[in-house]
Amino acid sequence: MMPSAELGGKYNGSALNSFLLGLGHSQPLVQKILRDHGVDHIEPEHWYDAHWAIGIYYAIEAQIGRGALIAVGRRMIETAPFPPGLDSVRTVLQSLDAAYKMNARGPDTGDILCEIEDDYSAVLEWNTWGPCALNLGIIEGACSRFGAEALIEHGATGCMDRGHPSCLYRVSW
Repeated sequence: MMPSAELGGKYNGSALNSFLLGLGHSQPLVQKILRDHGVDHIEPEHWYDAHWAIGIYYAIEAQIGRGALIAVGRRMIETAPFPPGLDSVRTVLQSLDAAYKMNARGPDTGDILCEIEDDYSAVLEWNTWGPCALNLGIIEGACSRFGAEALIEHGATGCMDRGHPSCLYRVSW
């Protein structure tokens, strides 16, 4: 589900640039998506209109598939600005809201709530811009950053891709 045109806000070019890395093996397709969005490259230091930027992620999912968007989310963890001091899966998951707010600004950006259940599991409530598959990749990338493989269960309460205000994920590692 594409965000409404009234989304407002700005999205960090550095975070958006992750799609270039995630799809680096497919330069012709990357160039097509960029051209379709009226640019020939993404400036990492630039802040882009949120509706426009999130549209690129939806274009990736529509043109290449869900798996490609998950790969982009995984690469985002490697490239997007994150708060300092992360030393475990637990701290990186707890920092996702702060990292998101470093990369999205403006009205109604939403948030990512993290509740740690025990040493190896957490529940994340994701109420942000963008597609669910991107979130899954971000969670996988966050866990793999510390050598852990994520098992992610999507909550049954609804999905942002189908118009629900948030996605709920139970993550075990």
